[in-house]
Amino acid sequence: MKKKIFYSIIIFLISFKLHSLEVTLTQGTIKPTPIAVTNFYSKDDKSVKIGKNISMVISDNLERSGLFMPIERKAFIQDEESLSNHPRFEDWKIIKAQHLIAGKIHKKNEKISVEFRLYDVFSQKQLLGKKYETSEKNWRRVSHIISDAIFERVTGEGGYFDTRVVYVAETGPKESRQKRLAIMDQDQANHRFLTDGSYLVLTPRFSPNSQKIT
Repeated sequence: MKKKIFYSIIIFLISFKLHSLEVTLTQGTIKPTPIAVTNFYSKDDKSVKIGKNISMVISDNLERSGLFMPIERKAFIQDEESLSNHPRFEDWKIIKAQHLIAGKIHKKNEKISVEFRLYDVFSQKQLLGKKYETSEKNWRRVSHIISDAIFERVTGEGGYFDTRVVYVAETGPKESRQKRLAIMDQDQANHRFLTDGSYLVLTPRFSPNSQKIT
């Protein structure tokens, strides 16, 4: 018999800071902001793939929020190398981008240095710029942190991308379900089980500061 997986209705979000997003509606629909998320540039061929992955995660995060509409990369006129020096804003106005995200990545041993800039295309000004250094395996976490920074700068609300979901996963037949505690990123990546199902789990329990699951 094939195993069926059931997920509990109650989902818990944990992060270093918990935010609630409030959106005030002034009209019937919200029109997403067109934004250009470019691949992060690198002179090192080994870092090119990581740069593309970071860019993709940021783009997906912003699109899922419903407040941004990433522009297709095939429409881009300026390439990443020249953009890493200075944006040609007219090129981005042509494709109707309101905001532009550009970045660089450099790898040294097992460490990566990730730098990004957020621009307002029509005012031709930089709105935000930050740099992060971490181990290569943390590239996805950096992507979520950058997404949060961009979201907050544009919307004025705290981001929620650097959060994780804790839930109880149920497997097996109805009369003998196995329940395991599981955790994953908010975009369903980095999924792993925290318990092996050898004891009953009804709901996650958190420490007072929400930093540990007990």
